[in-house]
Amino acid sequence: TIGARSTNFSVVRLRRDLLARSSVGVLFENRDKSLATSGSNQAWGMDGSFGLTRELSLLSYYARTTDSFKGGDISYRGQLTYNADEWGSSLEHLLVGKDFNPEIGYARRKAFRKTAASGRYSPRTRSISWIRQLTFQGSYEYFRNVEFNYKEEENYGGHFGIEFENSDGFSVDFTHGYERFDTNQRISGATVLAGGYDNPDLRVSYSLGPQRPYSGSLSFRWGRYYEGTVTSVGLNRGRIEVTPQISIEPSISFNWIDLPHALVPGHYDQHVAVTRVTYTMTPRAYVSGLLQYNSGTNTLSGNFRFRWEWAPGSELFLVYTEDRDTDVLNRWSALQNRGFVIKVNRLLQL
Repeated sequence: TIGARSTNFSVVRLRRDLLARSSVGVLFENRDKSLATSGSNQAWGMDGSFGLTRELSLLSYYARTTDSFKGGDISYRGQLTYNADEWGSSLEHLLVGKDFNPEIGYARRKAFRKTAASGRYSPRTRSISWIRQLTFQGSYEYFRNVEFNYKEEENYGGHFGIEFENSDGFSVDFTHGYERFDTNQRISGATVLAGGYDNPDLRVSYSLGPQRPYSGSLSFRWGRYYEGTVTSVGLNRGRIEVTPQISIEPSISFNWIDLPHALVPGHYDQHVAVTRVTYTMTPRAYVSGLLQYNSGTNTLSGNFRFRWEWAPGSELFLVYTEDRDTDVLNRWSALQNRGFVIKVNRLLQL
């Protein structure tokens, strides 16, 4: 009824290890019925990961699509990273052309150039016995539209963190973000008007060490949000070890969002609760179930998975998913979609 055509999707990936810590690879993808032309769509690329030293590494790729060959159908990236215990830094440059169009879905954003840099200093304290390590970090990233030559996005900020001797952690993060929209955008259930927005943001969190029978991260956030405000309180990455075989991973986030300058001004609160339960039957097999509720979209989602490593490096997955709309009359929920997937991985050692 919507005119969808039967379509074949194919991907070939080859990768070769070099020396101890490096690799190179190529990728080719094909969609036999293009969404943009009457023919097919192909994309190809090559990439490399090079461990220059134990602390210094280089990542790079070059990719191209075959639709237009106008010069804007390329994408490339280079990232140089230094990651030692006390010092760290990163430099990155990324380009995605306006005509880069891999239709299997590897490009979520087009026509931009990104430049980013970060620096970190992480001294280990000897004079304070209950502190293991401190972290001071700054970062900057800049996105520019390569089709119309204007600033799309800019983010900069700082991070301060403390790792305690008991593996607990405390952190404070400040970020200042800028975003520009050429058209109205749907964000957090509201329609945000086109324009440029500055969004400064402050986050504070405390994390319990993973060695405890219970762990998680408590966080608080406050900031400007598209000419409004956002206040958040949450428990993330929670984990309760009921028995050595059974674990519960709860997460909950309360987000109070006020957007007085949206197309329809008002409060667009988003509260999300997630719980995952995992039962490990053997070291090679487990069953897990995840339930998530989102008050902003009034949806209840479930994901249930069985995983079995039937041979070293080879796995069988059985996955069932279901989404329900809870904002309906006379019934507690209405089915939105449902799916069942069987996936098998087989490791061939040549």
